[in-house]
Amino acid sequence: MKKTIKKSSWDAVIDTGVCDAYNNADLTIQLRLGFKQINPSGGAATGTYNDYGDKSATARKIVKWSNSEWLSWKTNFVNSAKNFWHGKFWLVNNFSEFEYVDAGTKYIPNIWCRFELYGEDYSPAKKFHHVIEVVRLDKSETWFGSHSKLYDSLDTNSVQKGTDSKGNPIMQRAHVHEIGHLLGLGHVDIGKKHCPPSGNTNLGPCYGVADKDKYSVMGQGMELRDRHANPWRRAMIDFTKKGSMTNATDWAPKRKRHYPRTLPEAASNVHITVKPKRK
Repeated sequence: MKKTIKKSSWDAVIDTGVCDAYNNADLTIQLRLGFKQINPSGGAATGTYNDYGDKSATARKIVKWSNSEWLSWKTNFVNSAKNFWHGKFWLVNNFSEFEYVDAGTKYIPNIWCRFELYGEDYSPAKKFHHVIEVVRLDKSETWFGSHSKLYDSLDTNSVQKGTDSKGNPIMQRAHVHEIGHLLGLGHVDIGKKHCPPSGNTNLGPCYGVADKDKYSVMGQGMELRDRHANPWRRAMIDFTKKGSMTNATDWAPKRKRHYPRTLPEAASNVHITVKPKRK
């Protein structure tokens, strides 16, 4: 069985047809991006573009995209961002949903969190969840003010975003951070005293104050946290109409594979993390 939920920000597909004694249900979030080149005005080979697309911000030198550079950038962006977010979480099915039979035994599947990212040139004739503009920076430029809908050619590179308490550099590939935003994730410290939700959540402290938070992919680093499974948890709540985002035990995220459970295993809340011997 497959069911689909379509949202303005992403789609989600639950597939229970893949379930057997060893394989869980697949939950795939699908994100479709339309990329638009930003080139120097008037067909020029070089020009400038302002940080964040804000005319009052610093102007950076840009160059015209070549066909080969554009294709290479798009391919790298899509492949690397997909690989980062795909298949990293399993949600524990605490509601006994999607019961099925395999070889005479009844099972309850957990949920494997998959991610599909599609990126192609923007066309008004096609439907995209988000449209992303991209500038190609001149070689003399090392930084550009990007946001979730405006990227630059260096965003796929690993660059230093900060330092930890011992002075060690904290590295990040900005595009995986921005994909997190498109999935619905906010900065790591939103909700803390130094980053109230009602304030400017793009200020420095919102990217983390403690080392653990700084190293989060939704901070300054590249590390995943359980909360980063929240887009998939929301999708499961939408599909089943069961559970709450405020209850940590509902569709609880795990970063190690949790195999399907027999009915007695599920009733006893046994978690199967090593491939079991099934008849």
